[in-house]
Amino acid sequence: MAPGSLACTDRPAPTWTAWRAQAQASPFSVLAGLLDGLPANRWPELHDWNALAEQRGVRNALGLPLRFVAATQAKVAALDFERRILEAGQVQTRAQNWHDAFHACAWLLFPRGKARINALHLEAGEGNAPNKRGPLRDLLTLFDESGMVIACADPKLAGLLARFKWHALFWEHRQHVREAMDFVIFGHALFEHCHTLRDGVTAKGLVLAVQPDYFRWPMEQRISHLDAALEARLADATRLDGPRDLQPLPIKGIPGWAAENDNPAYYLDERQFRPGRTRAVGGGLAAGVQMPQSK
Repeated sequence: MAPGSLACTDRPAPTWTAWRAQAQASPFSVLAGLLDGLPANRWPELHDWNALAEQRGVRNALGLPLRFVAATQAKVAALDFERRILEAGQVQTRAQNWHDAFHACAWLLFPRGKARINALHLEAGEGNAPNKRGPLRDLLTLFDESGMVIACADPKLAGLLARFKWHALFWEHRQHVREAMDFVIFGHALFEHCHTLRDGVTAKGLVLAVQPDYFRWPMEQRISHLDAALEARLADATRLDGPRDLQPLPIKGIPGWAAENDNPAYYLDERQFRPGRTRAVGGGLAAGVQMPQSK
């Protein structure tokens, strides 16, 4: 995804140093392993990002080592941005830019999933819509920017999520959600929104089934597992229809992510927790969890 597509320019952003001081808490805690390898007292530079990419052996879909390079001054079309990643292994990255910093983090956290998304963009090519994207690339773009990987060990919880039963999921089953669900941000624009998390910020989720042992693993092992599962899910593009395959999730409702949600009445506010559409969840991106069909 070309940097800047959904940049949060209407809100003050913290300095890198100030953010690092509070980045150990959710929703940023998933980045802890990366932050240990990045400077705390200044913005990371290209050589910092590239040292981590080399250390982690990050490669694109063609097996080329992935490297972060200075962005060009001219505006780059989204597909050209993706093409340079696939053909040269180069991710254009602006200095001291939150959107691009979180984009780099996404590549370092989910290298296999990101590489598959990059390749799918080029396989799909330009569409006939005004934005030059077809339904597949709309889905990929939305997930790349606003995506969340939702690990779930209980199909009943996944069913509540699919049916938009927010109060039942996040309040009545609150403790079980803490024990059997994991919410991991994938989208770099979504990370950026979390600087000043506002009501109504909604992730576009992908539910992946996991075993209960998953929740006893360290974070790095969890992320590696989810990355491999994401790559496998994206391997067959015929299963991907369009944005409606993704699960909407108001992220301020996730237990522990916002102080306001420590109250049952919070989940009855339909301005945030809308009933949503009736969804069939047996196919598409949600197919990894055995969930009851909506009627």
